[in-house]
Amino acid sequence: METAISKVSAAIQGQQLPVHSPLETSTSTLTSEEMTREQRNAVNYFYARVKSVYGSKYKVTFPVPEGEEHSPEEKLSKREWGGQVMNLSREQIDNGISKLKQKLVDRQKDYDWPNIPFIAALCQPRPEDYGMPDTEKAWHEAEQHCHHVDKHQWSHEAVRLAGKRTGWFEIMGAETEQRRENLKAMFERHYDYLMHRVMKGKSLQGAQALLESDSNKKPVNPAERSAHYNDRKQQEAMKAQGINPAGGYAEFKKRMRLGS
Repeated sequence: METAISKVSAAIQGQQLPVHSPLETSTSTLTSEEMTREQRNAVNYFYARVKSVYGSKYKVTFPVPEGEEHSPEEKLSKREWGGQVMNLSREQIDNGISKLKQKLVDRQKDYDWPNIPFIAALCQPRPEDYGMPDTEKAWHEAEQHCHHVDKHQWSHEAVRLAGKRTGWFEIMGAETEQRRENLKAMFERHYDYLMHRVMKGKSLQGAQALLESDSNKKPVNPAERSAHYNDRKQQEAMKAQGINPAGGYAEFKKRMRLGS
């Protein structure tokens, strides 16, 4: 028994946990009384699914003393790691367990034994689980297609909406690396917020007004304020000439053809 437990400890120590989404989790030691009924049910469901997958290995990792109904090691594990899964739905836990099974089929050594923090990380919903690209890919898509927004088939509505809230004309007209980095940071804040809404089952439609509130805006330095002002004036000039600012260079060329 000691050998098996030692294997689990060795598998956990000195390894980096898989990256998980920043949904509400806790690494604090939590007692059952500190969780709601729904949270306790989620934790118990998670451990029950892990137990069903590992069978005898789970019993070795969390042994039940003779004459007792529950394993002290399991209780301790729930207190230490329950915060990582207490806010997940059964569907999210089931999805994580499906990923776990695939890793076992692929014989990934990190999962030979019930490695609770690793398995909990698998259950955390990721953008790709909802058809969303990661932040870097989303920004690249916004940059590449900011000049033909209406014609591009967006990988996810959250990407388009984050780009819209950042400003298509601003993205298209970023001439300096500093300006581009500022816009990228702004896009990432919008996209991160939208990703959270999608992964929590909330509507993106309701996010539009929230993104416009002052509480979601980062203070703008004088240089960036000046850039915003110039962008605004340029957009107004283009509109006065009948040019769609969101159309970018393609719209400009179209306008030039009509005037020739």
